[in-house]
Amino acid sequence: MQVKAIIKGTVQGVGFRPFVYGLASQFKLNGYVKNTSNGVELVLDGDKKNINQFFVYLKEKHPPLVKLDDVSVSEKELGTFNNFKIFESSAQSEPMVSIPPDVGVCSDCLRELRDKKDRRHDYWFITCTNCGPRFTITEKLPYDRVATSMSSFEMCKECTKEYKNPLNRRYHAQTVACHTCGPELTLFDNERNRIQVDNPIEKTAGLLNQGNIIAIKGIGGMHLACLTSDEQVIKKLRARRKRQEKPFAIMARDLNAVKSFAEVSLAEETLLESWQKPIVLLRKSAGYQLAEELSPSLHNIGVMLPYTALYYLLFEYIHEPLVMTSANLPNEPTIKDEETAFDGLTEIADYFLMHNRNVCHRCDDSVVRVVNDEPVLLRRSRGYVPKPIGFKGFDGTILALGAELDNSFCVCKNDKAYLSQYIGNTSNYDTFCDLKKNLTGFQKLLGVSSFDSIACDLHPRFNTTLLAKELAEKHECKLVQVQHHFAHLASCMAEHGLEDAVGMVCDGYGYGLNGKAWGGEVIVARQGEFKRIGHLEYQPLLGGDLATKQPLRLAVGVLAKFMDEREIAKVVGSRVPEETLAVWFKQLNDGFNVVESSSCGRFLDAVSALLGVCEKRTYEGEPAVKLESLALSGKKIIDLPVNVLKKNGVYVLDTHSIFGALTQETKSSPEDLALSVHHALVSGMATIAKKSKIENVCFTGGVACNSLFNKFLKEEFPDLLVQSKAPCGDGGISLGQAYFSKF
Repeated sequence: MQVKAIIKGTVQGVGFRPFVYGLASQFKLNGYVKNTSNGVELVLDGDKKNINQFFVYLKEKHPPLVKLDDVSVSEKELGTFNNFKIFESSAQSEPMVSIPPDVGVCSDCLRELRDKKDRRHDYWFITCTNCGPRFTITEKLPYDRVATSMSSFEMCKECTKEYKNPLNRRYHAQTVACHTCGPELTLFDNERNRIQVDNPIEKTAGLLNQGNIIAIKGIGGMHLACLTSDEQVIKKLRARRKRQEKPFAIMARDLNAVKSFAEVSLAEETLLESWQKPIVLLRKSAGYQLAEELSPSLHNIGVMLPYTALYYLLFEYIHEPLVMTSANLPNEPTIKDEETAFDGLTEIADYFLMHNRNVCHRCDDSVVRVVNDEPVLLRRSRGYVPKPIGFKGFDGTILALGAELDNSFCVCKNDKAYLSQYIGNTSNYDTFCDLKKNLTGFQKLLGVSSFDSIACDLHPRFNTTLLAKELAEKHECKLVQVQHHFAHLASCMAEHGLEDAVGMVCDGYGYGLNGKAWGGEVIVARQGEFKRIGHLEYQPLLGGDLATKQPLRLAVGVLAKFMDEREIAKVVGSRVPEETLAVWFKQLNDGFNVVESSSCGRFLDAVSALLGVCEKRTYEGEPAVKLESLALSGKKIIDLPVNVLKKNGVYVLDTHSIFGALTQETKSSPEDLALSVHHALVSGMATIAKKSKIENVCFTGGVACNSLFNKFLKEEFPDLLVQSKAPCGDGGISLGQAYFSKF
């Protein structure tokens, strides 16, 4: 009997063909297997019973990184086969395979790394078929060495022998390399002088221990590293990076090291040790002894474990966690090449640890938080991209360009949605150029040259909107502009395959259908029709965007709803100079540069300022996340007024009454007040959502990573649906834009 199979999914670069070869040998089958741009092509010749058993094992016992989306088998007479072979890859016009994400170094490679008798002992770029970079080195399909940035490294005889042996763990591992033939490390000072040392990693560790800041080139870009115990070097890094309060991510040697300063649940432990190796937000433990400067005024800290041999080797010489933050200038993309690093980082980094392998695709570390025992993605990038998300009920191609901030784009091809890596703030020119460059790369990898429709935000002046209009004209296709919060809800619906849902969408800002600033919305979706049925009360943003950076402006704007100028001056006290307050009052009275906003994020900012938690925002979301940290220490929920009114057919949660009640609670602790505000907002939004009488209840938007909102909403809706495959914040907007477009 002879059969031919086409296997689609994540089947290249994950040890699939060697597995097939071994399976064919086990069941005494002849034929061949080869990579094509349409998937893996497999021909089997042998006993029918053995062939059937082969496919049972194929589906049940394949390598862990393999994901089988489709196995299409047909009987065919294809000639005579005397053995089983692995053929060279072939390219076709329509790529249909999934490139695997970058994979953290595996336990087998770590064992060899530490084995003094192994020829790859202490080799910083040790990898095999089961681990190492994938997406970040791939230039085109099919995924073979000649199509990656490893093509410039000719394999030595030993590596070639392993590469060609079907029974070897490095058979056709495109990253196979060793001390003799692979990428090399070089240490430089910040004047580009090469430092001649036998062991650049040991020297780097010594420099770190001396209090230096070092730029380290990794898989998808560069990190800035320094000690976590040295307050002065962290302050120096903050001053050089112009990063006043935003928390730094850190890397720890192992799980035991993490548990010495953070609380780690089973779900968090699983994430930390997964092959994706994301940054996981962990609650600081009672024994936390790292520098407070790492994450000022926050209850948690972002932690990851080493995911390449380079980092494991670094911890052979360093005995504390390290700051490991993205190496970039404010609002600009993470730097990934040497020239840009030397041009942009010489005033930040004291030394540079570089390797000579090209990074094809910039890819920041992913960030995850466990909420209600479920992972919530804050940033979806290394380890997750370009793994597709299922996209039911669609046949064609869609491009969705995402949000302006925290951007990622999405290319949908038939029943799969491919979200890009984290791009960033596209109002910045370099980041916007990076978006366009990565889009071209995705189209090349996915074999997409044209689109049926292009989706973008409703805001008329976003760079992504202007680009969408330009591309729609170029491709002569439909342009779909999607309201920001509709897209958030659609993103959550896409994950869960929903047609109908009611969603509570909470974030900082989105351009509303009425031209106002939205951000605390209850939206109903039925069969492609999206309707706003409720929202938080509009509050004035005094000074427009300036109010987002000076939350006391927000607080004064809300106070003006129920207090006179004298009373407001008494509440804010010396925190706002008298003359400044007079200008603000005049602005409010004249309506000059005052924007109305229903934003949940902005209201939390106002509360944060009122309670003295954060009066100046230095990074996105700072007042609200610090308020959450304070609220987590609250022990008593104070009954704040929850009034839902109906105005012009839409339900409105009265937030100025909540704010007013806070000013009257003079004997309550700030912690209890902060906790109570979270509870009151959830109670009000849940009241509105229940009026829809829709079974599927979603919670999404940037605030959806807030643990208290999730806790209280779960009490209201036990079957609450949140996102785990795409970010709940603006990084998941593009998925929602694409899903909205298919209706």
